[in-house]
Amino acid sequence: MKIGSVLAFVDGGKGSEKVMRTAIAVGNFFSAYVEILHIERPAGPDIPVVSEGGGVIAAAEIFEALQREETDRSKSAENLFQELFVDAGLTVVDAGAVVETGASSGSFAWNLVSGHDNRELAYRGRLFDLIIMAKAEEQDGGVDSAGLEAALFDTGRPVLIASDMVIDLSGAQVAIAWDGSREAARSVGLALPFIEAAGRVSVLSVGEEDEAKGAEDLSRYLARHGVKNECRSLKNNCGSIAGRLIKETRDHQVGLLIMGAYGHSAFKEYLFGGVTREMLETGELPLLLAH
Repeated sequence: MKIGSVLAFVDGGKGSEKVMRTAIAVGNFFSAYVEILHIERPAGPDIPVVSEGGGVIAAAEIFEALQREETDRSKSAENLFQELFVDAGLTVVDAGAVVETGASSGSFAWNLVSGHDNRELAYRGRLFDLIIMAKAEEQDGGVDSAGLEAALFDTGRPVLIASDMVIDLSGAQVAIAWDGSREAARSVGLALPFIEAAGRVSVLSVGEEDEAKGAEDLSRYLARHGVKNECRSLKNNCGSIAGRLIKETRDHQVGLLIMGAYGHSAFKEYLFGGVTREMLETGELPLLLAH
């Protein structure tokens, strides 16, 4: 099992550099084809007239402002691609290229398309082994963005959330947050290339005795794949499961956390809070998620 193709989504915002640097690390480690995708969202011409402070802002002016914003985001993302990939001398290919196997490093492509984040990501992401993205800025939806929702729920692929900590795949410390759920099991299965490449693997369970027992079962499963690992049962003394996981990953200098996404549905997590949301909002280390 290997990572042969990666789709890295950049929105032109603050998280774009995190995504691109993560894409470089993943692409080079697995010698994969990596497509850097920017989706230029169309500003519809049917924007209503808005009244503000007694004056009227013409729909045409709003339309033009939105178009300028999208153009600026596209230019920002493309300029960053030029700096980090082209100027840096990485192997740059055309979008959609078929790259020969056996290369010693990754191949990287820039792809600018017009459309809506959720539709384009759902359609395109299904034909890649991995999707890389960052948490959107709050004005773009944050952890509730359409793009993140599409990547997690509509592609069937694992999603690597980039953070300020650039992922190190060569002998890194990897942790698995295990609760016995279908989502957690799916995440582990899809993350095996990362797990097998890790220097140290920890299976973490928080809370009940049954979960600790399940973590031991997962530990044996990994051992059958030749993965040496340690199993740690954690007491929840931080107020929340996410808080306990964050403390543990800090204390042990974890470089990647693998976990299931939204085990109770995104709507319930939104209303009542949840581990996935809190980990995403923290944004402290790279997360590999699957639903």
